[in-house]
Amino acid sequence: MKYWKSGDMKKLLWWSTWSTYEEDFKDQLSALGELPENATKDLLKHPLKGWCRDYMDTVCKNQMVDNNFIESFNSWVLQLRGKPMLRILEETRLKIMNRLREKEDEARSWTTNYSPYCMKLFTAHMMIANLCNIDFNGKDGYEVSEGDDRHIVIPVQKKCTCRSWQLTGIPCPYAIKALLHQKIDPMNEINWWYSKKAYLLTYGTKLLPVRGEKFWKVLPEHKMAPLDIVKTDGRPKVQRTREKDAAI
Repeated sequence: MKYWKSGDMKKLLWWSTWSTYEEDFKDQLSALGELPENATKDLLKHPLKGWCRDYMDTVCKNQMVDNNFIESFNSWVLQLRGKPMLRILEETRLKIMNRLREKEDEARSWTTNYSPYCMKLFTAHMMIANLCNIDFNGKDGYEVSEGDDRHIVIPVQKKCTCRSWQLTGIPCPYAIKALLHQKIDPMNEINWWYSKKAYLLTYGTKLLPVRGEKFWKVLPEHKMAPLDIVKTDGRPKVQRTREKDAAI
């Protein structure tokens, strides 16, 4: 997008995407609207549930709003794309087979019961929680403040008005402060999906080894005649053509 040329604009667009509760998002949109470019109008053309965490469903515990997974897969198979279809499938199968094993080995090397990324974020939240102040009325939850930012935490419902706990499944700094006040270990409140057990279950099912092509039982009706070779002008493309707004 053309708006990314300005450092201030880039920062505001980032916060508009990554804020976790509606009031913060509206504040960022207001600041964005004060800049000369018409970035706010362009942003709001897209459904908010698809790119803004303030409006995302909290069933899936995930805070990502980008398409890095697709970009990574395209880069992963880039060298295969110019090969015959059967060879593409065979080499992709081998890559996936090895990838499943590598990810399982990676999980077995974890020093904690949760993923390293989860623990990195949790540790950062713990540090912020130490700077928070807390008030408790004995019934309707905790009021936790960090400077001018103040939120309501209801531990029994695993909810905070910042919505970060609901979105990610990892207690936010405000939730951690409330849980510590209740003498509850915040690490026990991390969602199961970040656990080593869940990770091992995800990568536990493997692809079976396959013998060479000469051992394959191919029925006559399964055989496919090769396509006619059509030579085109210029060097063949090996990279995907990006859309004009692919960097969003």
